[in-house]
Amino acid sequence: MKQSLGEFIELAIAYIIVFFILREWLIPIMQLTNTGGMNLFLVFIGMSLALSLLRVHPLLSGFVKFSYITWFIVFVYSKSPVLSRETVPFLLSEWKGNMATILSGDFGQVSDAFRTVLFLVLIWMLVYLIHHWVSVRKNIFYFFAMTVFFIATLDTFSDYDGKAAIVKVVVLGLIMTGVLFVKRLWLQMETTSTAIEKWKIIIPMLVSVLLVSSVAFFLPKTGPTWADPVPFIQGVTGQDGNGAGEKSVGYSQDDSQLGGPFQGDNTLIFTASSRDRHYWRIETKDTYTSKGWVVSEGNFGKNVYETDTPILTSLQVGPSENERHIQLDIAIPMPFLIQTYGLISVSAQGSTLFIQDEQTEKMMIEQQVDESKSLSNYSLSYSEPVYSMEQLQLSYPSTLEILDSSFNRFLQLPNQLPQRVRDLASEITQGKASVYDQIKAVESYFRTNGFRYDKKEAAIPAENQDYVDQFLFDTKVGYCDNFSTSMVVLLRSVGIPARWVKGFAPGTAGPMTDGLREYQVTNDNAHSWVEAYIPGAGWMEFEPTIGFSGNVNIDYDVPLDTSDQEEVIQPEQKPEQKKQQKEVTEKVQSQATFSLDVVWTWLKKYTYVWIGIIVLLIITGISLYLKRKTWIPKMHVRSYRKKAADWSNFDSSYHVLLKQLSRIGLRRRDGETLRAFAERVDLALETDEMQKLTVVYEQHVYGKDKEDVDFIKLKESWEYLINRTIS
Repeated sequence: MKQSLGEFIELAIAYIIVFFILREWLIPIMQLTNTGGMNLFLVFIGMSLALSLLRVHPLLSGFVKFSYITWFIVFVYSKSPVLSRETVPFLLSEWKGNMATILSGDFGQVSDAFRTVLFLVLIWMLVYLIHHWVSVRKNIFYFFAMTVFFIATLDTFSDYDGKAAIVKVVVLGLIMTGVLFVKRLWLQMETTSTAIEKWKIIIPMLVSVLLVSSVAFFLPKTGPTWADPVPFIQGVTGQDGNGAGEKSVGYSQDDSQLGGPFQGDNTLIFTASSRDRHYWRIETKDTYTSKGWVVSEGNFGKNVYETDTPILTSLQVGPSENERHIQLDIAIPMPFLIQTYGLISVSAQGSTLFIQDEQTEKMMIEQQVDESKSLSNYSLSYSEPVYSMEQLQLSYPSTLEILDSSFNRFLQLPNQLPQRVRDLASEITQGKASVYDQIKAVESYFRTNGFRYDKKEAAIPAENQDYVDQFLFDTKVGYCDNFSTSMVVLLRSVGIPARWVKGFAPGTAGPMTDGLREYQVTNDNAHSWVEAYIPGAGWMEFEPTIGFSGNVNIDYDVPLDTSDQEEVIQPEQKPEQKKQQKEVTEKVQSQATFSLDVVWTWLKKYTYVWIGIIVLLIITGISLYLKRKTWIPKMHVRSYRKKAADWSNFDSSYHVLLKQLSRIGLRRRDGETLRAFAERVDLALETDEMQKLTVVYEQHVYGKDKEDVDFIKLKESWEYLINRTIS
């Protein structure tokens, strides 16, 4: 059918927009593959769109495109002029060589010229598909969505910066979608339309899109809702520069780059025989860098202790009458001492020295000849400290202001720490009367605000992202390092001195012999927690990590409500009760929390099964799409047989019939009336049923003689026409 000038202009504008969208496809491909000659590719795209716009005969159009591809290959890859004797031999040589390579299965060895041909053919096919979407379907949404997805994917997983491209594509895509929607809307109307009437709708739409896009472009933007997946993937695959693949769990000295998944390791480190359950302390760190922990610079001394001599630390020690002993049997030699809270002294064989670093409180094991020594066993004397609840409640926040300068390093925070972290800390501690209550509020915050413990799904912060900010606001998924570091930063944000502690969790409790219980500690028990300073009480340990419980002894020497007593005293149960309660809690949590690890493990175990299912679903989907002209009308016939014969169902069934006729190629033309269309359908299907249905439909639309309708016969005519379209 001959195009009017207005339709030609509309289609030309649409193709110009498509050209600029395709250009945004081409730019990242050229950049990432370091390919030149972008203008030559743009010429091919423009030429293909122009041939489609002018409705050039397919044979002539194909000849022009084929000639351009041939010229392109010879011009770029041949050293001889295009119109020379060497051109044909060059093309034949390229064809034979690449066909032999492909037939041998060595696809990676095809020449650059052949790859260029394939790319140009791909553009050829894409332009044909876009032409179908624009001129036939009048819908560009799928191409628009694929473009946004393509650019967003490259922007996320490559060096390509797609921010400007996304904005341009979205604006152009919305304009294109709006114009085509108006076109479809006009085609569905029976009355003819003029260009002025169309532009009365299109112009407000264009103004709205441009106005909204401009406002959105200049408005301030919030940060990303989800964490950047690239650092996590790099951490798993070993491409982050910090090692190969997932890190193995266990004690390590370098904590400057925290984050990323861990592999479990149940290698036995040591065995402890003790009456009590302990957190095994090794060292503390005081400087947070926004990525991890380091030790601060300064002049700190070292203290030397001999075996069986009192050891002084910054921690509290319990009364001497409660002194007890722990026997440690070391499975893997370590040059440092395993400490516990309330440590009094260490007993070891030989002339062993313990060198204490005043900055980190880490104690190295050495001989008197200055050589490091790894002990196979030693015993610790300790007396667990007991904290007075009355004293803790008297730790008013105002007392923090009179602390001396030695606590400044425990208040350090990086200058680039996001303000929302400080605001969150103030919100959590607001209204708390004592420093202790403020600390407990931060400690319990993680248990009631959607955080989840997982070693596999922990993210790695991007280059310009803060480790704590990412965990608190973006992912809320991590392990002990995430929880403990976040608690230290939150406490420091409200002026409470805090430090990061490394060591081991209590381990797995074993049988009890002579009043002593055996605890096996493995690499999986490597752990980090928090020590906070409370005026009047000193340094005190806290456990923010979900699934772990602290080991602090508190003397509740103040009157409390029954409910409060039950809530506070509950963690201080006997080891057996704690273990049972922890198992029940973990069981309930595992039942209530969905874990992607289970799904991923199942997928890896049955790889071929789910690949087969996906292939089967794809084949089924393709088959259903190809056979849609048959099964869709049959489905409608079965559906309408069960419905009542009335005006409502007749109206919907008539529209179903129009869609089915469109599927088999019988579409209403521009400006064609329903009766003229019905005559053309009856002529094509060799019936007169469509005209009967159309007369009744017009009666229904215009409200004429509705009482003289035999719906049963109309239903039979409708079903007959549907079956004719199938046959």
